Order: sequence, then structure tokens, then C-alpha cells
Amino acid sequence: MIAYDLPRHGKSDPPENTEWWKEEYQLSADHYSNFIVALADALELENPIFMGSSFGGNVALQLALRRPDRFAGVLSVEGADYSPGFYLDWWQHPHANAAQVCASGTWDLMAPQSPEADRWKTWFYYTQGSEAFKGDLHFYSVDHDLRGKLGDIDGEQCPVVMMTGEYDYLTTPEDSERTANAITNGSFIYMPAIGHFPMSENHEVFRTYLIQALQLLQDKREKKAVSA
Repeated sequence: MIAYDLPRHGKSDPPENTEWWKEEYQLSADHYSNFIVALADALELENPIFMGSSFGGNVALQLALRRPDRFAGVLSVEGADYSPGFYLDWWQHPHANAAQVCASGTWDLMAPQSPEADRWKTWFYYTQGSEAFKGDLHFYSVDHDLRGKLGDIDGEQCPVVMMTGEYDYLTTPEDSERTANAITNGSFIYMPAIGHFPMSENHEVFRTYLIQALQLLQDKREKKAVSA
């Protein structure tokens, strides 16, 4: 598995080829998708499977639409065709503690069954990303909109498996299932007892669903090979 940071995220610096401090950061579907494809090309990955959660779950659908030739399949975790409503100014309001406001927005998206220590670590991760959070939401809530375009995704060439947790009210299981049903060869896995941050809030539970998703994706690829 290869995990990446976008510029401005984790310990990765902002971009070196622009005066980034002179403009408001707004993540776009074009930049996000192009970055992932460029990374796969630079690493010379052959038939990679892309998996992303939340923002990453949405960009997984963008990749399946834009570059089905580049990926052997995508796993969209906590994703949907459209996720409106959360690109808000108060994420960086001067009267608010931006780090804690951004982090606290994650708390009720997690399942109460998830270990308390893991939920607090997830909260902590989001305190560290507050400067990029609003700009990322520009992609999530504004620029990512595949309504009316799901039929254009070639799910035979690039199979799509979607997975969403029971406690995710941001992108509900119903949203993800509806999206998967509109994609040719799309599949949906409902994940009880987990929320919007499955990989960090309760990895052991998520692992069981992930193995199921990978097997489903493998079955789709084998079926494609036989039919070819």
C-alpha cells in the first residue's frame, strides 16, 4: 500500500511553483484527480487499485469517470455522487478556535462502538489539518458533483466498490448505495457499527469490510478476464 499526502497536508509543504500565500486555497476536482494520476505515473504503478475515504471516496469516483484506463478498480469509502453543505466560512472564523472547530465537527460522525482512544486520535488528526480543511471542503461540497454523470463511468473497465458506515450522516449509506446502483458494475457494502472515519476510528472492524471489498473487486476483475 502507498499512502500519499497532497501538498499542504501531513508533513508535505505547500506547492513550490506558485506564491500560494497570495490566494485562497480551494481544492478542485481537476487538481485532485490530476495529482493522483501523476503520482501513479511517477511511481510507474501498473494497474493500481485506488482507495480513498471521505474526500478520497469522492475522488475515487472522479478517477473512475476520468481515467478508467489507469486503474484496475476503485474503492470509494464514505463517498457519493454529491455531498453538499459544508463549505462554510466559520471553519476559519477569527472568533473561533479553527483547529478545535474543525476537529469537533468529526466527533458525531463516528460510531459510539468505536474505541474511545481511536476516536480521540481521529479528533486530534483534524486539529492539525485546520488550515487546509476549508479549502478541501471546496472540492468535497462544491466542485465534486457527479449528478447526472454516473452513467458515464465505465464500471466494466474500472470496477467500483463503495463502502459506507452506519453512523455517517454526512454521506449516508443511502447516498452511497444510490450512487453505486447508478454505476455500471458498481457495488455497495453497508458497514454496521462504524462511522465516517472507519480506518482511524476502528481499524479492526473496518478491516473485515475491506477484505470483503477487495475480494469483491477481485471477483469483478476475474469475471472481466474470463469474458475477455
